[in-house]
Amino acid sequence: MPEMSVIDQIATALRDSTIPSDRVSSWMCRWSLMRGQLICTQCQAAQSAEQADERFIHRPGCIAVRGDGYPWQELAELLNRLPQRRRTSVPRQGFIS
Repeated sequence: MPEMSVIDQIATALRDSTIPSDRVSSWMCRWSLMRGQLICTQCQAAQSAEQADERFIHRPGCIAVRGDGYPWQELAELLNRLPQRRRTSVPRQGFIS
């Protein structure tokens, strides 16, 4: 198995943190979102949100093949764990004619 990159080592350390923002940072070290596509930061393989229930397929030789293989679900779980902020109603402003 290929050696872990420095980014992968940081991501692994952050993933084990109990602080929600550290876990999100870990995810962001490993994944990128662009135009509705989730992209591996190591091999640049991509997957659309419509494929969220399918295992993510990395390119051959990618060092990021570790993990559970379902990054969309991992992101959803992380976002659900973030502290909820109480929303306040903001008055809508109309157009000035």
